Amino acid sequence: MSETTATEQLRAALTAGSYEHRALTVVHRWYSGYETEGKNLAHHGELITDDFTLNRPPESGLPSVTGRQPYLDGLATAYPGQTNAHHLRNIEIERTGQNTTQAVVTHDFETRGPNLNGSALLRYDFELLQDPAERLPRITTFAEQVLSYHEAPLREAYGENRVLSFVHYWLSLLEQPADTAEPLRELIADDLAMTLSDGRVLHTFDEVAAWYADTGKLVDISTHHISDLTITPGPGHSYRVTMDFDWEGINRSGQPMTARTRHDWTLTDTDGRYLRLSRFAVTTLNAFTPVTATEALHHFEAAKTR
Repeated sequence: MSETTATEQLRAALTAGSYEHRALTVVHRWYSGYETEGKNLAHHGELITDDFTLNRPPESGLPSVTGRQPYLDGLATAYPGQTNAHHLRNIEIERTGQNTTQAVVTHDFETRGPNLNGSALLRYDFELLQDPAERLPRITTFAEQVLSYHEAPLREAYGENRVLSFVHYWLSLLEQPADTAEPLRELIADDLAMTLSDGRVLHTFDEVAAWYADTGKLVDISTHHISDLTITPGPGHSYRVTMDFDWEGINRSGQPMTARTRHDWTLTDTDGRYLRLSRFAVTTLNAFTPVTATEALHHFEAAKTR
């Protein structure tokens, strides 16, 4: 394979990897919306288009729904007293057009409450539409299938899905930087202490915005693979999150690069769209290193299997 071909394949892989973070942000936000009695319908409604269609399985006993508002009206009074949990197993994404995507998601689902008690392996088929003016795609059609039923205890998942929606959204903003750092404003806490690998500590939004702009000047496109993720609940609706990132990217001069970093974050739930980042520390495990496009592709494929 020529380096020109490898570079083209690398850019395509990085683009797909970055889009996957956007899609996973939507998936985990969708999950968490069903896992709390205090669901925010305005936030949930941001995930779908005006002509959204929900196709429910026959065994659910519930009708299918067309239209954002009819769907949200039904959701407002649905499943009172139920405790739900969703644990993602796999996502497969296929681009079907410049701004359209099909996604197949499988997950374990558990529910306990006055209406239903049970566990199942479910499949969701999404069609997603990406408005170029928006960061996240929206769901246009959604179909649910029950693949199998099984006995399993309910494992709380709300905190995990809130954390994962934050992590994937944060990564999507870093991998294909926005023109402004404004999307980061709702992600950082007032008492932020963000310790970078060079030892600098950022405390304010303006400092984070300057760091974000500098990062965008260096990197054209990149993607992160998450491994060794641990989520530990803490005091005051907080979560300590530790994880490693395998990173591949192309800098502004067209040079492929790879790296590996270790992260230790504290996120706090303030009932917003996302958790807020209060503590951030990153350690470089493998330095940002220039490589060939072929080497970066090998790094990409190896990281996917970690």
